[in-house]
Amino acid sequence: MGAAFLCGHAGIEQNVIENSAAYIAGWLKALKNDKTLLIHAAVQAQKASDYILDRKEDTDDSTDDTTAE
Repeated sequence: MGAAFLCGHAGIEQNVIENSAAYIAGWLKALKNDKTLLIHAAVQAQKASDYILDRKEDTDDSTDDTTAE
């Protein structure tokens, strides 16, 4: 998933790989055993992509210029 996020960001089109059917079958088997796996994998992939792209979480609201003084 992380690779897909980064390819999308960079505008890179992924070609179909020969073993993609086996790769997807492996994911389907794992997903049948753990219904939350996809969410956890997506969160981790997004965190990895953000790290690679040097994106920071904005948790400081003190710089918000829209608040009236």
